[in-house]
Amino acid sequence: MKHFYNLILILFLFVSVNSARSQDTIVNNMHNFNIEDGTRFSFDIYALRITKPDFIMGNSSFIIKFTPGTLDSVTLTNINPKFTSGSPSGSYGPMICAMVGTPGNRRAVGVNVIYTSGSGDNISNDPGTFGIGERIATVNMKIQHPVPITLQWDAGESGIINPNFHLAASRYFGIYNGTLPVELSSFNSTVTNNNVNLKWTTASEQNNSGFDIERRSVEGNTQWTKIGFEAGSGNSSETKSYSFNDNSLNTGKYSYRLKQIDFNGNFEYFELQNDVIIGVPSRFELSQNYPNPFNPSTKINFSLPFDSKVTLKIYDISGKLVSTLINNEFKTADYYTVNFNGVNLSSGTYFYSLQSGDNIDTKKMVLIK
Repeated sequence: MKHFYNLILILFLFVSVNSARSQDTIVNNMHNFNIEDGTRFSFDIYALRITKPDFIMGNSSFIIKFTPGTLDSVTLTNINPKFTSGSPSGSYGPMICAMVGTPGNRRAVGVNVIYTSGSGDNISNDPGTFGIGERIATVNMKIQHPVPITLQWDAGESGIINPNFHLAASRYFGIYNGTLPVELSSFNSTVTNNNVNLKWTTASEQNNSGFDIERRSVEGNTQWTKIGFEAGSGNSSETKSYSFNDNSLNTGKYSYRLKQIDFNGNFEYFELQNDVIIGVPSRFELSQNYPNPFNPSTKINFSLPFDSKVTLKIYDISGKLVSTLINNEFKTADYYTVNFNGVNLSSGTYFYSLQSGDNIDTKKMVLIK
């Protein structure tokens, strides 16, 4: 690690003595500060060329200093493919990173783009989604101590250099001041039939806007999906309890996580340590529609303990068939939800009847307009 930092210092001494500073201006930003599970801290490095002439990325360094002893064990993800091995120009070696300082007392992190030879690749002048250019990489570090952390650029040691050893006139933006906004003391789940109840408690909260609740299917390897939000308690040093119900799930295996968001937009993730399993129903069941009374839509839930052909029909109070929602369709054993819209029906009492093999059940519902 020491040799890495010394290499950076030698590089900049060489540049300052042997080359003139270029008039090209590169704006560098730290963005998207993120804390995950209270143990990992990450942020993105962005670069934007704001002058018209091209500026090819050469051997360049991004140095960020932080409160000593708070962070350690750095890795890079989301590395920009333009500036690493396998780039379109074939001009770069692997992007590298290293910590500065002794173990247990790290004080800075360095990210280096390694130019080898060739034409190189240009730093983009496209502001992109966030208006700050293209992402160079995501820096991931382990949190050593959950104390207030200050993260800021070391502008004196950072530098964007082209293959001809011209040092760009660079500006640096982005600073992080904070600590862990939420200390989570528990997060667990309980399952009743195909309904999941999530409960979590916090030991303390700082600047806590609230929690996005996210779910994904393990078996389908699907993406995380937001399914709800629970408001936080802002600032609190007392234990706070939260609960969220995720109902009417299909048979399968699911993962859950909380995305805790503070009022500044920073966030961290807390994952449920176990997967939630919704098994095959144990019995044939037709549930009461919800809402009831309804106008004009309602949901009808039913469960099948075995594969069968299913029919679901709606009748008026005289026994006249007014709608067929499922007509002798084959269904596997699972939990099901069917939406019924009575927009074309008059107010009154109706009956819905479900048949699966030899099982038949009928329930009453009321439409009020």
